[in-house]
Amino acid sequence: MKVSEEIDALRSMGFDPVRWLVVPRCLALVTTVPLLTWVGDVLALVGGFGATTLLTHMTPRAYILATVNAITGSHLLTGLLKTPFLGLAIGLIACGQGLLTQGGAAAVGARTTIAVVQAIFFVIVISAVFTFFFTLLGI
Repeated sequence: MKVSEEIDALRSMGFDPVRWLVVPRCLALVTTVPLLTWVGDVLALVGGFGATTLLTHMTPRAYILATVNAITGSHLLTGLLKTPFLGLAIGLIACGQGLLTQGGAAAVGARTTIAVVQAIFFVIVISAVFTFFFTLLGI
């Protein structure tokens, strides 16, 4: 949108691009990343069930009992608690890089690469910070 001057058009009409473009995208990520994480957790458990029962010939009951004993509610809660922050970081990085883009398609590609690298880096950093605080709290 920056390259095709759509953001300049929004400004000329009196609209704030951050309010109209960045905020909705960040809110969408803050609400959907926890849902996607939950779906991924469920699919991982189902995949683990299938692989374990087929490859190791463990009974389904034994797998379920072992899983219930190994996973607590705090595992789920701590995993889901950090996801809105990760979604917000991804949204802010992506939108920030998008708003900084100038030039043609090559500039868009370069900014996309920068956004992906920064997002991966900050997801790791934010996860490490949460892990540190959860460890301090004994969770």
